[in-house]
Amino acid sequence: MSFDLSFFTDPTFLLLYVATILTSVISAMIGMAGGITLLSIMTFFFPYQMLIPIHGTTQLVSNITRSFFLRDRLNYKILIPFIIGAPLGAMLSTIFIKTAVDKNIPYIFIAMLIFYTVFKPKRVPDITLPDIGFLLIGFLSGVLGILIGATGPFLAPFLLAKKMKKEELVATKAAMQSVTHILKIPMFIYLGFNYYTYLPVIITMGILAIIGTKIGVRFLGKIDDKIFFYLFKGILLISAIRILYKVIAPYLN
Repeated sequence: MSFDLSFFTDPTFLLLYVATILTSVISAMIGMAGGITLLSIMTFFFPYQMLIPIHGTTQLVSNITRSFFLRDRLNYKILIPFIIGAPLGAMLSTIFIKTAVDKNIPYIFIAMLIFYTVFKPKRVPDITLPDIGFLLIGFLSGVLGILIGATGPFLAPFLLAKKMKKEELVATKAAMQSVTHILKIPMFIYLGFNYYTYLPVIITMGILAIIGTKIGVRFLGKIDDKIFFYLFKGILLISAIRILYKVIAPYLN
């Protein structure tokens, strides 16, 4: 086997590497948005069969690094149940992948969950769960992570309801998403993706993601809490609109 080194001989890939740093900065500052932005940019550089596995490893590095830099802010009371539940959900998702399950159903559920969180009146209760309830959230994230890949928008409403500080929210969400990204790797290997061939670009993007995350974490500490949560909810709303568009778009043609 040999490495694919075309990613270093094509100068247009410099744009991708710059984007990797900038989107990691965004994710570390706001807790989301960077990953989906990077995925959109990567569509110009990779075919679909390479896109998802390479993006997944980059996001794994970005999320692990983010949670490491903010490790003293991790909420283990909800993280540990999540870690227990996620692998169980990932194993179950293999059943759904092999059957004709309508993947629009979880997309619509996530979008509605976000709209409820962002627009609910103050007198209406938050979607609160006891800490052990994140065992179920982990299970569902394990299913969604492999089935549709949309774990960030799904997790956000439940984490917002815990009323955590911004650093605690970003750190815990990153750790949870790291778990779901790790669970994807065995599936892609099983499906035949050769990580070894693309190791140079994976390592390069991983290193750049670490640099961007380090910069973003520094900015996170300087953002006012109110501004952070306004930005977080705003990006969450954009995610919901994008998800609904993804569901509706095929019917508009």
